[in-house]
Amino acid sequence: MKNIVIPQRYKSIIDKVSVTAKENDFDAYIVGGFVRDLFIERDPKDLDIMVCDKKDYSNGQLAGINFSKILTNKYNLCEPVVFERFGTSKLLIDGEEVEFVMPRKEYYDIGSRNPDTQLASLEQDALRRDFTINALFLRLSDMKILDFTSQGIKDIKSKIIRVTDSSNAEIIFKQDPLRILRAVRQNLQLGFTIEVETYNAMKVSAMRIKIVSPERIRDEINKILVEEKPSKAFKMMDEINLLAEILPELVRLKNLEQPAKYHIGDVFIHTMKVLDTTRNDIILRMIALMHDIGKYVTYKKDNGKISFYGHNNKSAKEAEVILKRLKYSKEFIQKTVSVIQNHIYPKMYSDEWTDSAVRRFVKSCGNELDLTIDFSKADYGKDSSDIKLVKLKKRIEYLKSKNMLYPKPELLTGRELMNIFQKPAGKWIQEAKNKIEEMQLENPTITKEKAIEAIRKMLKIFVNL
Repeated sequence: MKNIVIPQRYKSIIDKVSVTAKENDFDAYIVGGFVRDLFIERDPKDLDIMVCDKKDYSNGQLAGINFSKILTNKYNLCEPVVFERFGTSKLLIDGEEVEFVMPRKEYYDIGSRNPDTQLASLEQDALRRDFTINALFLRLSDMKILDFTSQGIKDIKSKIIRVTDSSNAEIIFKQDPLRILRAVRQNLQLGFTIEVETYNAMKVSAMRIKIVSPERIRDEINKILVEEKPSKAFKMMDEINLLAEILPELVRLKNLEQPAKYHIGDVFIHTMKVLDTTRNDIILRMIALMHDIGKYVTYKKDNGKISFYGHNNKSAKEAEVILKRLKYSKEFIQKTVSVIQNHIYPKMYSDEWTDSAVRRFVKSCGNELDLTIDFSKADYGKDSSDIKLVKLKKRIEYLKSKNMLYPKPELLTGRELMNIFQKPAGKWIQEAKNKIEEMQLENPTITKEKAIEAIRKMLKIFVNL
């Protein structure tokens, strides 16, 4: 049996758990993907500890909760977060979140992926899990790996993802369809092959993903996006008809041709290519996934091939709708939408741009200027656009060094405008401020006097109207 080495990051935590379990007559096991990662010497995450009370097995439903409270008292930890329905609790130990669970069976309602649970044996707990590679237990008393499916270690060595019960593969995915997305992610993360019966069951059950909450789908997508080649996962989702359920807007981009002078392949192929070449940043990767989402069919060429019409503003609006649907934060959505709206402009840059045009671009990008330029480079690849981006960045830096990039703070407040022109508050104040901002974009050094003169002329025009 392989000698398991606990990473230093978790060693003191596991030592505390092991010692406390021995002192209080508990059996403790590390369970799930953490054991798999230890076995393949991959950096493990999400430490789950299964606990059994040797003195009173009938009280096992509370074993994990009770054990976490003993740990809390022994090591003066913050109180655990308890989930009585599932017999679980969470503790923060040495800066890491650890979950304590009981061995359990699960009973699913057809319309929900949240099961009712019941105390079970270790074997029953192993078989209710998703894949054999995630159903291994590491017993802390002797550091022995327990493989109740008799297939987990073999599948890890063979690099195979297989459901714990091949005869009930469809049921496993229909009970909890999020497992389909997890299989796709683990295929990408681990480089493992999905076993044929498991893969076919995923395809049959894909439409069941509708019962999964948007937040859980979002979390899986986020994990996929930060992998080295996320396109592989999205292509697999498309193959098993899962993408049509989660992101039908992406499926629409397939076979949607675009001008060869800009990009190679249809819009979907281009999107996948940009996704892989974009720097590994969660927002940039999401921008890559969404930046062409607004392109759509408008006509057919003479040769019958489909072409498209689309615009960055339309893509930004559709991206906003999708991200709201998946429950992303307002800040995340704002950043993504801003970059999508502005990412085409660096490609359009030329030496003929006025300083005012550069300032307007910078103002439009706001805090996402660097992200916008960064993504433009990934979107347009290594061609003449690279030269344009370098020139644009130098132009921005030059204006910044001369204090000519950003307009100065508000020249005239609303109260100052009312006092100067002896007019009560009204819509005219915002009109005046907009006028001053336009003048500052043309000339950041404009004085108050020039601004007042311009507003005076503007107000006379209003009077004449």
